[in-house]
Amino acid sequence: MTAFTFGENWLRYSALIDESRVAAAEASLQQLLGRQRLDGLSVLDVGSGSALFAIAAVRLGALRVVAIDRDPNSVAAGCRNVERFLSGADRERITVRPGDILNLPQSTERFDVVYAWGSLHHTGAMWTAIDRASALCGAGAYFVVAIYNKTAFSPAWLGIKRFYHRAPAAVRVSMVAALTGARALVRAAQLKPPLSAERGMSVWYDAVDWLGGLPYECATPDEMKAFLAPRGGELVRSLLTHRSGCNQFVFRLGA
Repeated sequence: MTAFTFGENWLRYSALIDESRVAAAEASLQQLLGRQRLDGLSVLDVGSGSALFAIAAVRLGALRVVAIDRDPNSVAAGCRNVERFLSGADRERITVRPGDILNLPQSTERFDVVYAWGSLHHTGAMWTAIDRASALCGAGAYFVVAIYNKTAFSPAWLGIKRFYHRAPAAVRVSMVAALTGARALVRAAQLKPPLSAERGMSVWYDAVDWLGGLPYECATPDEMKAFLAPRGGELVRSLLTHRSGCNQFVFRLGA
């Protein structure tokens, strides 16, 4: 299956990151985890992209943050952003390095928070990736995971994504522009900034990510709960969509 080079997209998006986007990432983590601070906690960011949320975790007080991504350009983007937005002792608490959740070396290290937002459904082996990411949670840890919602339109979106990869560059840009325009109009109607998405992200680069994002897998909320329940996963919070975007889940594991 065609794979999308997410790292190139993250490098471009990183030019837009400013203090307001870091603050939005912090607010997103606070909302998902239901706590204002992460003091003393260890955090693993799986598929860290720009490392925006790993940086946010440091700023919220996390004691140790490890950000891994299998795309070298994502690792480069993350390292640059750490240099831009953290200083002094804060930089000592974060490590950005290459890592593929499907092929990590065996380790006894476990984390208080494992954060995998919108990454595991792009591995080509989603359920295996979810299993391996959740296994890195320590006792009572938070497993924060966002997975594309399975809908009646999911097969059509898979076809659109495959077409996007085959299309000439000019057609791809037109597709991104059309999707960005539609989303911007919806956000404007909701009295939200039209080109700034939630979590400090960008409507344009989110559209590139969505259209280009292969491999592509999805799951229903019930499938997620059924898969993690035998692994000791207790659902404590969810933010669900009725569309084809991401459902967000927070599980407590091994409590």
